[in-house]
Parts: sequence; structure tokens; C-alpha cells
Amino acid sequence: MDRNLSFYTLFYVGSLVLMRFCGIITKIILARAITPFEYGIIMLIVISLPAIFQLMTNFCIFDILGHAGEGRKYFGFSMAYGILATIGVGLLLFAFPVQICNFLNIPVEMWPFLFSILIIVLLSVTLSVDIMGLLRGKKNHSIAAAISAAPGLLRLGLIFLAVSVLGITDFDIIFIIFAIPPLIVLLAVILRKAKTIINSIHSIQIPSRKILIFGFSVYIIGVWLTLCQNLNKIVISHDLGIEFQAFFDVSLTLAAVITFFSSALYLISVPESTGAEDKSLLLNRPGGLGDIGRLLFAMTLFCVLILAFYAKELIVLLFSADYAPAGDYILLIAIGYVFIFIQQFSAYVNVSFYEKSTKPFVLITVISLLIFPVFSHILIGYFGFQGAYLAFIIILVLYSLATILVSQDIEPLCVLFHRVVYLIISFAAVYLVLFVGNLSLFPGIVVSSLLFGGLIFATRYLDVSIIRDLIGRTKQE
Repeated sequence: MDRNLSFYTLFYVGSLVLMRFCGIITKIILARAITPFEYGIIMLIVISLPAIFQLMTNFCIFDILGHAGEGRKYFGFSMAYGILATIGVGLLLFAFPVQICNFLNIPVEMWPFLFSILIIVLLSVTLSVDIMGLLRGKKNHSIAAAISAAPGLLRLGLIFLAVSVLGITDFDIIFIIFAIPPLIVLLAVILRKAKTIINSIHSIQIPSRKILIFGFSVYIIGVWLTLCQNLNKIVISHDLGIEFQAFFDVSLTLAAVITFFSSALYLISVPESTGAEDKSLLLNRPGGLGDIGRLLFAMTLFCVLILAFYAKELIVLLFSADYAPAGDYILLIAIGYVFIFIQQFSAYVNVSFYEKSTKPFVLITVISLLIFPVFSHILIGYFGFQGAYLAFIIILVLYSLATILVSQDIEPLCVLFHRVVYLIISFAAVYLVLFVGNLSLFPGIVVSSLLFGGLIFATRYLDVSIIRDLIGRTKQE
């Protein structure tokens, strides 16, 4: 029997929770072992810059491979393209090392070491993403999710062993240990799935114009949030210094719990939508994409609620008081993530079912990405560190509203907001309990979790049958 869509959503969310949890704990260990300056360098070289350069090395290949109908035909092309594009990035870095280091405010004398690590990470992530895309297109959701979570889990184990057990304090060694997990995971996946990879890589077929437009549309919508975050880090590093980039990274790390749900939506919705013929059935059937969307939306709002009350306490508890400035404006990010979730639920379904929807979505996305770094730079000039957060939330909300307005079909929004008044009532009730009760961190999280979970089912915002779907085995229709 096939696992149902609800189960795979739970699996994705679980994998993302595991990945983010490992990432948070790893960053906590790092933040307590090294300076904010050293922390900022590691995050910039291993996390932020590879994500930026993946615009070139992965482009929209992951989303093309995720097309349930014909994506797998382009796997050979994706691997060849990824390797060549990574070589191109490497040549660019090694041609202008001084200029790049000066722009980012990182020590010029470290460029051979830093850029070498960056290329290794970029190649490993690029090829792993291609393999994930192939498995996702075949609806092998469990293995694809496991590949995405594995580097974070391995990184946590290695950093904990090196820093907490062995007491290693040398920055270069810690840097290498933090950077190496994607390469280890890639090699393990190639050995584990060698037969699938070999059978799919036998020919190099260039994507057709139609599938390229589809892939780019889904890609640019999905990558928008991550790209804006990383662009903002680069602007902050350039304008304010590497320490402030570290503070912003800590803000995003804590708020990232909210993105578990939009990320799960992204990974599930495109393969399911492109493999379905009846949009209304996909959205409205029990346990279908509509029910999953409402559940994930409820969890998104609950996380915003927790951050509204406990963001600063969590940052000081987890990262130490040195990173306290990261908690001042984190609620702005959290609220923006709610808009992004709504936008993505509508966008993925529209792009999957309506070819005419691609052009306005892509146009708005590209324009906003071009404007954002300049806008952030201007607001940082006026408001300092606060300006980076203001630029992020303003662009995020405007982008979400603009893409929703050009949607070809509003049915996804109608489905998502079905019975939303009961969700609002549940949210308000828990907010009042936390506000009036003035509960401390851990009691507050426990009480609010139980109360919110009970209310969304008691008010019939969600049917209790979805819990059975999450853990049960059913045959997909």
C-alpha cells in the first residue's frame, strides 16, 4: 500500500524539523565556542554564498526533475550542467579574490582556504540537489527528504564531537568540520542509489522550452525567500560588518521553524499537482492538498505566536546574550513568513495547472529580487541594523500581495481560508492566555501547544481524521 499524502507531508515536516533542529543546535555550539566574527565567516562561506551561487549551478533543474510526468528525462543534463557551472563559479572566485573579500569584509589573506572550501561545498550541494530532484519526481519522497536532512544531522554530530567532546578550538579545523558533511552525504547517496543514478544518467537531453518555463517558474517562486535572506546577509556584511551578518543569521535561524511548513508545502505540492488532472479533487478531497495546506497554515500561525512572546528569551537561552540584538526585530520576519505561506500555496497550484500564470509570477519575482538589495542598502543607511529587517518585511509583504493579485485561479486561496475564522478564534484564545497568564518560556510553550492543538480540532477548523491520515496507510487516489 502507498503512503498517503498526509503521511508524506508529516515525513517532510519531520525531516525539516530534524534538519532545522540539528542546524540550530550546531549553531548554538558554534556561537558559544567562537566569536561572532568567526561565526559570521562560517555562515557566509558555507551557508549563504553557496545558496547564492546555486542560482547558477542548480538554476531550475531541481524543479524540472520534480515534474512527475517527464522530469527524470533531464537528469543526465542536470549533472553535467551542475559540474560545469560549479567550475565556472570557481574560476570567477579565483580570478577576483581580493575584490570579493574586500566587498564582503572578510580577511583577504584567507581567500585560498575560504574559497576552496566554498567550491567543495557548492559542488556537493549542487549534485545532491539534482539527485533529490530525480527522486522527488519519482515521488520517492522519503529518500529525498532523508537526503536533505542528512548533512545537518551529520554536521551536528561532528561539531559536537569536535567542540564539546574533544575540545577543539582551532578555527580552521572547526571550519572544515562544519563544511564537509555535504560531501560525505553526496558520496553515501551515490553509493546507495548507484543503480538509479546510472539508469537515469545514460543520456544528456536538453530541457524543452515548455518544461524549462515550468521549472523556472516554480524555481523562482520557491527560491525567492531563501535568496532574499542571503542577499540581505551580503548587504549587511558589506554595510555593517560580518558581526551584524551573524546577528541576522541567528534571527533567521530561530524564525526558520516557521519555514518548515512552507518548505513541506513546496516539496509536496508540485509533484502532486503535476501528476493530477483534477485540480478541485486534489484540493478538496479528504486528506488532500487543501487539508494539508490548512494544517500547515495553522502550524505557521502557532509558531508566530510563540516567537511573539518568547523570541528574545529563546535567543539568549540558545545562543547566549552576545547575540541578543538578533531578537529585537524577529517578529517582523515571522509575520512576513505568514504572507509567504499564503502566496506559495496559491502560486504552486496556479503554476502547475495554468501555463499562463507563469509569466506574471516570474516577472514580479525577478523584479523584486533586483530591487531588494538596493532597497535594503538604502534602509540600512537610514535606520542602521533595523533597516535590514524593515526592507525584508516590506518587500516580502508587497511581493506576496502582488503575486496573489495576478493569480489565474483563486480556488486555492478559498480552500486555504475555509473556516479560517475558527483558526483566528483559536489563535486569539491562546494569545490571551499567554498575555494574561504571563507564563515563562517552557510552561508557556507546553500550555499553548496543547490549547491551540485542541482548539483547532474542537472548533472544526480541521477534521480529526487528518491525524489518522498522518500516521495511517491508505491507497492514494
